[in-house]
Amino acid sequence: MRRIVIVLASVSSLHARSLLVENGLPRAEIVISSSPTRMQRVAAHEFRMQIEKISGARLPIVTQPTGKALKVFIGASDSCPVKSEGLEHGAYRIATGADWMALIGDDSDFEPSMPFARNNSDIQRAQAEFEQIMGAPYGMPNAGLYKNRLKLPGDTGRPDGVATGKNESLDIWGLDERGSFNAVCGFLHRLGARWYLPGELGEVQPSLKTIELPKLDEIVKPDFALRQFNFRFGVVGPETALWTMRLGMRHDEKLQIAHGLANMTNREAVFAAHPDWFAIYGGKPDFRPGDSKCQLCYSNEELFRETVRYARAQIDTWKLQSVSIMPPDGYTAICQCAKCKGKDSPERNERGLLSDYVWDFVNRVAKEVGKTHPQAKIMNCAYGVYTLPPLKIDKLEPNVIVCIVGGRRPINKGGGKGEGESAPEVLRAAWAKKTDNPLLIFENYPFTDRGWYLPSYAAHSLVNSVNATKGVSVGEDIWLSVRQDFDTAGIGFNHFLVYFTAHASGRTH
Repeated sequence: MRRIVIVLASVSSLHARSLLVENGLPRAEIVISSSPTRMQRVAAHEFRMQIEKISGARLPIVTQPTGKALKVFIGASDSCPVKSEGLEHGAYRIATGADWMALIGDDSDFEPSMPFARNNSDIQRAQAEFEQIMGAPYGMPNAGLYKNRLKLPGDTGRPDGVATGKNESLDIWGLDERGSFNAVCGFLHRLGARWYLPGELGEVQPSLKTIELPKLDEIVKPDFALRQFNFRFGVVGPETALWTMRLGMRHDEKLQIAHGLANMTNREAVFAAHPDWFAIYGGKPDFRPGDSKCQLCYSNEELFRETVRYARAQIDTWKLQSVSIMPPDGYTAICQCAKCKGKDSPERNERGLLSDYVWDFVNRVAKEVGKTHPQAKIMNCAYGVYTLPPLKIDKLEPNVIVCIVGGRRPINKGGGKGEGESAPEVLRAAWAKKTDNPLLIFENYPFTDRGWYLPSYAAHSLVNSVNATKGVSVGEDIWLSVRQDFDTAGIGFNHFLVYFTAHASGRTH
């Protein structure tokens, strides 16, 4: 997703002595706040580490300029001449003066709201707290939030001379804002740095014994606020986590996107209390303990009322910007009860078979939630048998967000699902008529080592399809089959799909 660059001054060299590094010797110092955010420290560490790789010079980190060297301000601080206001969603600014450079953006620390599970063994406690809030045994969303947390060495980005405790660590979140880190990577990219894969194997660095201070003032804004791949930092580890950061990805836990109704209902206690909420197939309710694909009856009025209450409780508890009212995965057939009879659309393309049925439920929930929470959004994905827009709803409620699954990916024409009204560009245009809100895009990227996918290099198709959503989509949520060995498995085959999407199309630099 190509950057928007506002150039306020031309790029050129200043005086000969305006150097960051001269003949392999440091001529600058890194200045951070005396009370830095987590990502400000990580950004300072990244700048120092990469400049040392490029030039051999190790720049000191300080909290107050010493007056003895050129100043590189990373992130907001009392002495930084540049402010971070207006730099949202990973945007950043690079500005220079006669003896300083500022690399700055929003570096806000993510703070999880309670209840949340601190680890796997803590899920039961957090779930019990949520049940107490709800007064019902509904599932707590995002029970694995803790997997987004990663421990880094305690001396990461620490000012020179400040002691680090023996067991001290710097705990970062994949949900921390990373504006100044993006600025650091943007500057390094100008020098010639590239990160094609996680780790040293995928890193390309120039060799520069002298690095000049440019004359520059630019603001870089991403085209898309959401640039989300499901890399959970605590699962994939530091090499992959840092790689995703260098590619400018941005996650947002305030946007709840997929299969929210499965979170609510996929529990034995819910089935025991409300068996009539579940779809009837062959005369029996569709519930199997532990199966996340148990389908529901969207004609059930009690399910409707409790879904509204569930949505409101999540907004109040976690201050969510959107709540997912998406059916469980694997949905292919309408409930066979008498109330649901005739509510499907068998005359339509298979991807519109249940569009009116599902989107009517979502729309009604949105209307009720909007009465008490007008700023919050109700999210549903256009997916499977409810991919096509409904025909009986001219305009969705103003608080409904549509996320199209497969809304831009290159599709094999032989598969049939990418043609006619199901083609990505046609889908986007049709959904845009149903809502005044920007769309979201959800994709599944298959990896070659799952056993049945062939290597796929589609750089131009990926970039062209991403660019086609500019001005239409607010961003993407991309699901990957990510394991703990992502940094070493399927080298090249798996990583380039991510790189082409995140970097070749210009996420933030």
